[in-house]
Amino acid sequence: MSWKSILWFVVGIVGVMSVSVLLLWQFGNNQAKPVLDIAADARNVKGEGDIVIVEFSDFQCPACAGVQEPLKKILDKYEKKVKIVYRHFPLTSIHPYAMVSAQAAEAAGKQGKFWDMHDLLYKRQADWSKAEPRQLFIEYAKEIGLDEVKFVMDLESDEVKRIVNKDLVDATKNRLNATPSFFVNGVATSFAQ
Repeated sequence: MSWKSILWFVVGIVGVMSVSVLLLWQFGNNQAKPVLDIAADARNVKGEGDIVIVEFSDFQCPACAGVQEPLKKILDKYEKKVKIVYRHFPLTSIHPYAMVSAQAAEAAGKQGKFWDMHDLLYKRQADWSKAEPRQLFIEYAKEIGLDEVKFVMDLESDEVKRIVNKDLVDATKNRLNATPSFFVNGVATSFAQ
């Protein structure tokens, strides 16, 4: 081999190594970072802790209903350490009443009863998810002590629809495709973890 061939070989190896290190640094540093601050502007929060669990969920999703009791146990056991943030991710392609149920929870939230409606929607999911549920939601609103007229107005209000749609946009930005989806301190995780 000539001196020039050796020089070009070394330059090529150094170049490949430099690109490899740059790519590893670029992609390696971004793995644990959240795509965006998914707990920002949190409205629906339970708990007081520094560990933030964000749940993207759909009230018509059976799996979402199934994780509510384990989440409640986590919060009961670690209330001072854990904070749970609820975000809407209505999968309307498979759950026709997911959007209106999210709106019902937010309409209840306008009167300080988000979590009461949240719990009732999951508890009675089998009752309301079979047919147009608005009338049942009005009955639930009365049951938890809401002003019925205000609830009905808020249920269809642009403001409530914007709130739900913002969560939906954030779920899409985070490339979510299933419910429930969880983030712990901004990092995507499965519930089993």
